[in-house]
Amino acid sequence: MSAIADMVAPVVLITVATIFSNALLTVFFSLGDRVVALDRERLGILGGPHGEMLDEDSAPPINRERLTQIRDQMRVMIRVVRRIRTAILIIWVAVGLLVLSVAAIAVAVTARSEAFGFVALALVLAGVAGVFAGIATVIGPMASRAYHPIDTIGRREGVLG
Repeated sequence: MSAIADMVAPVVLITVATIFSNALLTVFFSLGDRVVALDRERLGILGGPHGEMLDEDSAPPINRERLTQIRDQMRVMIRVVRRIRTAILIIWVAVGLLVLSVAAIAVAVTARSEAFGFVALALVLAGVAGVFAGIATVIGPMASRAYHPIDTIGRREGVLG
């Protein structure tokens, strides 16, 4: 009974990290779809009547403006997608460490091994640090104005200070 009770905290952390990682995967694929749609729109604007690619300078002014918006949005979205991918990888490594910690707890309790107990503790701490690092990878850059498409457009147009 003691081994199972000792495993509860890491198992809860595994569950929380997995839920968060799956939420990030949803955002990752949603943003990826949006980037593909923007690129499709860009190609539609630059596509000539016979399927050739037109130069951006030959497009009408409104289309050039839209191409600038697309370029700005894609730049931000691609950075966010890369950050999310990195965060997902970090969190899944952390989940692996937490799973190993559960196994180490089982060995420590059944073998009454203090050494395995310390290994389990180190694995739990490393797993928790990994989860927080994954969260920080995504949340930290969001504080930067460079990651907000609305701010990017507003600065370009001189609307925002």
